[in-house]
Amino acid sequence: MTELKGVMVPLVTPFHENGDLDEKALRDLTHYMIERGVHSLLPAGSTGEGWSLLHSERRKVFDIVVKESGGRVPVFGGAGAVSTRESVLLAKMAKDAGCDGIVAITPYYIVPKPDELFDHYRTVAESASIPLIPYNNPGRAVVSMTPELVTRLSHVPNIVGFKDGGVNPKFLMRFIHETKPGFQVIQGHGEICYSSLELGAVGMAPATANVAPDLTVSLYNKFIEGDRKTSLQIQLRVAQIGFALELGSFPSVIRAAMEMLGIKVGPPRAPVGKLSEEGKEKLREILDEIGLL
Repeated sequence: MTELKGVMVPLVTPFHENGDLDEKALRDLTHYMIERGVHSLLPAGSTGEGWSLLHSERRKVFDIVVKESGGRVPVFGGAGAVSTRESVLLAKMAKDAGCDGIVAITPYYIVPKPDELFDHYRTVAESASIPLIPYNNPGRAVVSMTPELVTRLSHVPNIVGFKDGGVNPKFLMRFIHETKPGFQVIQGHGEICYSSLELGAVGMAPATANVAPDLTVSLYNKFIEGDRKTSLQIQLRVAQIGFALELGSFPSVIRAAMEMLGIKVGPPRAPVGKLSEEGKEKLREILDEIGLL
């Protein structure tokens, strides 16, 4: 089984100015992240605007990231969709491309009941034959997964872990400590990675890791080494990037920050627009304040 730990980067999908997939920039970005010590990659997820990708584009993204990573780190393909049927299709696509596992956000727009979500994830897990990580993000997908549901899912073969994008520490504790032994929980919010590790999470997968992979990896490594003071100090810097996300529509701020740091990723896809000039000024101040510029 592929071990979840450390920093999983939910990789931004680079686009050209006209919105087409920028394959060269994606190859470069894959190498860039691995060279900075990240522990795994998540292409075509929420941060990667998987919702905007045609199936042919998503397969191309999987192929590129798997090939360029060259087995140096595990690759978990984004397989979230509104319907179970499409999630199954995307899961099989990720497997065929050579991904080590898949991450699937809860179906969005609709609001499935717990039993419906259980059946959804069980069906995807059974079809995939590679490890599945359900992703709870009530801010994006409306519905919030309960500890009882996650505990049930932890006993489903092939469901190996859970990514939590909620902000309820009581739920997070239960996700970690009430699920079956060996079930691995990772935190999706860059602002609370440190506290999640303290509670027993095995790692983190924040969108902000695209902007500051070095810092995010250092936060994790210092924590594991027992240097909690330094880890917390780094967390306070990383959190500033997360707070800045309010400056624009997601993920326009992430993209703007990466461009400011010389990482070519291009604009977001419509209907999301580029960050405003005012937003860029404030973002530049934040990046300068935390020492990234």
